[in-house]
Amino acid sequence: MALVNSPPTGPVDTQDGKLRIVAPTEGYRNFFNALFNICNALTMSGTTAQRPTTLLWPGRMYMDLTLNKPVWYTVGGWRDATSALV
Repeated sequence: MALVNSPPTGPVDTQDGKLRIVAPTEGYRNFFNALFNICNALTMSGTTAQRPTTLLWPGRMYMDLTLNKPVWYTVGGWRDATSALV
C-alpha cells in the first residue's frame, strides 16, 4: 500500500520572526497522519472477529489470536500460510 499523497515540499517546521518554532503545515499533518495509520495497520493483532475491514491491501498481515497464527489479506479474503481461507 502506498501513501495517498507524497510529503509536502519545504521544511517540516519553521521559525517565526521571534525564532519560535511554528507547527507543521496541514499538508504535513495529513501526511504524517496517513503514515501513522499505515504503520499502525502493520502491527495489528486481535481476535478473528476484530480483523480489520478498512485499510486493506493484498499482503497485509494480521496476527489472529483466535487462530494463534498470522493471516494475510487477499482479494478473496484472509488466508493463512498454507493459502487456506480462514
